[in-house]
Amino acid sequence: MNEYETEEQQVAALKKWWKENSSTLIIGLLIGVSALYGWRYYAEQNNVHAVQASDLYMQIAQSVTLQTIDDKTLDINNKLINDYSDTPYAALSSLALAKYEYEKNNIENAAAQLELAIKHANEDTVKQIARLRLIRIYIEQKKYTEAETILNSEHDSAYDAQFAELKGDVYSAQGNLAQARVAYDEAIKLQGFSASKWLKLKRQNLGA
Repeated sequence: MNEYETEEQQVAALKKWWKENSSTLIIGLLIGVSALYGWRYYAEQNNVHAVQASDLYMQIAQSVTLQTIDDKTLDINNKLINDYSDTPYAALSSLALAKYEYEKNNIENAAAQLELAIKHANEDTVKQIARLRLIRIYIEQKKYTEAETILNSEHDSAYDAQFAELKGDVYSAQGNLAQARVAYDEAIKLQGFSASKWLKLKRQNLGA
């Protein structure tokens, strides 16, 4: 009899516990399920967003390849910058257009596109490539102050040799030969056996 009463007491205690806590459990379950579906929806939307950006970028790339850049192409590039700057494709699009503009001798337009690529790049490699190309254009435009601003900014150590060589180019173009020699020597030292003949020739032309 005592055993039966204990079971009854256990059932009663369970019912009481359920009555007191069922609402909390159900709410917790609903929150968990909602969070799961919410995350899946968020991931799917992000995937759609990235695919849309990729499609737009492919249109840009095709236009660059076919040399058919027009207002529509520029509108697509603007859309990538305005609506998809959180993806890699906005910066890649500007890089592609910068190359096209430079090859067409539209230097100002090329510089503008590289500035956009730097601003919107969310991958360090893309940003560094854009910065190096922009420095070269600034040197060509004799905008040495702008070039030095980028050269003196922080950058990944993997690009030290390239930055040193470009510093040499800036100093050489300005007639600061002593500083140019130091910069070229640093670039050659950093590049080691892989130092290009062109870099070595630039250094040799400055004398001892």
